[in-house]
Amino acid sequence: MGPDRKNLVLISFDDMVAVWKYRTVFGATLQTPHLDRICAQSTAFHSAYAQVPVCSPSRASFMSGLSPHQTGVLNSDASYFDKIPPNAMWPHRLRQAGYFTSSGGKVMRGYTPLPDRIHRAIFSDTPRAFKLQRRKRIYLKRGMPGRVETGGYRGGMATVEDWADKRLYDHQVATSAEDFFRSYNAAAPFYREIGFNGTHGPWTTPLRFKELYDPKDFKKPAAWRNGFESCPVMDEDAPPNIDAGNYRFWSKSLRNYFAAVTYVDHQLGRVWDALKGSKHADNTLVLLVSDHGLHLGERDRFRKHTLWEQVANVPLILHDPSRPTRKVVTDPVALIDIAPTVADYLALPPRETYIGQSLRPYVETRTPTSDRAVPTFIDGNAAIRKGRYRFIRYRDGAEQLFDLDADWWQTHDLAPDHAACADMRAAFEACCADYGMDPGPVEAGTERPS
Repeated sequence: MGPDRKNLVLISFDDMVAVWKYRTVFGATLQTPHLDRICAQSTAFHSAYAQVPVCSPSRASFMSGLSPHQTGVLNSDASYFDKIPPNAMWPHRLRQAGYFTSSGGKVMRGYTPLPDRIHRAIFSDTPRAFKLQRRKRIYLKRGMPGRVETGGYRGGMATVEDWADKRLYDHQVATSAEDFFRSYNAAAPFYREIGFNGTHGPWTTPLRFKELYDPKDFKKPAAWRNGFESCPVMDEDAPPNIDAGNYRFWSKSLRNYFAAVTYVDHQLGRVWDALKGSKHADNTLVLLVSDHGLHLGERDRFRKHTLWEQVANVPLILHDPSRPTRKVVTDPVALIDIAPTVADYLALPPRETYIGQSLRPYVETRTPTSDRAVPTFIDGNAAIRKGRYRFIRYRDGAEQLFDLDADWWQTHDLAPDHAACADMRAAFEACCADYGMDPGPVEAGTERPS
């Protein structure tokens, strides 16, 4: 193994929206100072998409480089390693190539360590267990020592004592990462996972992070005023779960989520400072990614499990210390691109099963705008992002087409009469075929292109 082999750190967020789209969209400014300074010396992919808007199938896909229809993991599945072997995951390939591979939080699946046989196949170290904060229903029975409730969806739990702050999952994860960067001294290059959970409900944070945001400062976007068109399949599969018309409740719910993003950003800052203050600073690639996004009140939803832009679009950032400059890529890319990107940077042999594309050319060269279609799938439904449009076909044959440049919140369905619809439909069917999914029926009254 060559002496210049780079280390790799993968930082995973849970249910984090593409933050740059939300900076001021609700009036109050979303505060992510540490992510901002990372982006100032990294390449940020502003149009990156999850292949499934659900935790475990998304993670199974981007950690294996396989499409959801190749893995067979299509929805929530706590036991998905029964379907996909550990040697299919690219960290296993790193270990086989001589890397010291180290776990640290939720990355591949769940908040608890992987089963022993799985862990031993992928990681060089012993499992690390981080305690997850209790849910509200537990405190209703036992009281809330060190915590208060601030309102909004799922209660708005907040810690008010230093000892309680330090018991939060993400504080433990960041402390573990700091210890790793300070202590790792082996000759082998390393791969280190860091998995944060704070942006996943119930969004428990230290109280001071909730106090950064006054719920009264949040305003609903003007685009919401005329409402959203109904979608029978999504209304059945992922129905509305809050009343966004209740401003007080919605604004506190949004406050809880924004506070969680800023809290995770704070822990990210600890990790970043530990890495950049270590001897590994100049030889460590960093990938930052979320498994999917989240609805924040639009369509009366505070949840995932849909195919609209706000859930499918995710943050994806690549830091190459040899090219510490800010770069923004707006071409659509996929989380499934992570596996071939890792293989490219770390000189792993290519795998024919990889559907994605290496993102390294975006970091190192100027590339023309691509005409690529990037898919997202769930429950027999599928969507693509291509150019300025988002096209969705549901399992009942209904279709939607949205112009994201003009209508980012997707309030006005352009299908089936828009001039772009036929081309998007053809691209959709080709993309589904590439990813192993039957594109399904076409809406009544339309014809598939020959």
